[in-house]
Amino acid sequence: METSRFCHLTVDEIKKTAYVWHEPDWKFTNEWHSHKMGQLIFVEKGVQYLYTPTKTYLLPTHHCAWVPSGMMHKTFAPSGQVYLRCIFINDVPEDPFFNELTIFHTPKIIQEMVLYTERWSRLENYDAGEFDFIKALIGILPATFKSSIPLILPAPQNPRIVNIINYLTANIGEDIKITELADHFNMSARTMERLFKSDLGMNISKYIKLFKIIKAVELLSVPGENVKSVAGKVGYNSVSTFSNTFSSVLGIRPNDMVVK
Repeated sequence: METSRFCHLTVDEIKKTAYVWHEPDWKFTNEWHSHKMGQLIFVEKGVQYLYTPTKTYLLPTHHCAWVPSGMMHKTFAPSGQVYLRCIFINDVPEDPFFNELTIFHTPKIIQEMVLYTERWSRLENYDAGEFDFIKALIGILPATFKSSIPLILPAPQNPRIVNIINYLTANIGEDIKITELADHFNMSARTMERLFKSDLGMNISKYIKLFKIIKAVELLSVPGENVKSVAGKVGYNSVSTFSNTFSSVLGIRPNDMVVK
């Protein structure tokens, strides 16, 4: 069965408490799906977008995501090869951590444990060593988790906002002024501000800043990119301004996200 259809057509058929799948070249599908097992994802290479009906999440290189069981979602990779290391499990501890979709920096111990599970990748038969190891891995997740990273955008419902966001996407390298954006769509800045707050729960300047930082993280995951180049591609003329804005949103400098 093709990899892109693995999650929602195969995982729930596995008669195990946990199932490991490591795939060096993951093939994505645009289909909405869910699975009975919760899913831990570690991105070894590349970058992935996760969509729920109400939010968009970016999962960068060397970061993890936890997707709760039963959550409707779909995935997408903007470009290039994506190496995913996934662990599916249908028995998790009683902890609030497992109730929400979360993107987080991967603690060293979790990264090493996930890499170790490669020996059980696609194993469909019960293995006592696998069971005990994955139980330990899942058990320490809440203890090692410090904070989620805010690479999350609300999904627009208003068609007028969708059009504006599509325009921003096509012109992300420009330093677009809010008044100019409003004029382009034949509305006042006040009306546009009201629409954004009503539909997305945030003002347009905050949305644009977060949107640009998320795109920057995506670009920084591309081998060969550097901070100066990415700053220009997301509309910042000043590298220092870009770096300071990046740090204010994520708590780390953009150099920390560059793929070596």
